[in-house]
Amino acid sequence: MPDPRPEDGPAENPGLPAGSGPQGPPGKWDRAVRVITAVVAWYSSGIRDLRRAVREGADPDLDVLLEARQQAMTDLQRLKDGVDAGEAARLADHYTAVLGELTGGR
Repeated sequence: MPDPRPEDGPAENPGLPAGSGPQGPPGKWDRAVRVITAVVAWYSSGIRDLRRAVREGADPDLDVLLEARQQAMTDLQRLKDGVDAGEAARLADHYTAVLGELTGGR
């Protein structure tokens, strides 16, 4: 599965503005947006690969990836709607760990 870079963005644009979020310092919000966007991109890539495999006759379970991507997109929307700096940092830390697991620590 390809290893998307955070700057590649998600396959499905959640429509978030660039720059600082509604609340809190721009650095924490921007970091959270970048890492969650990278996770969404990774899940989207995996979903595309699995859908391709289904068309070729495999029977993979897409539900886990679809649900995980939806949760990440929900968290992106929460950032857009406004979270405090502590929550932005918590989301950034959580999704940094998730991205590390997804990419094997790369």
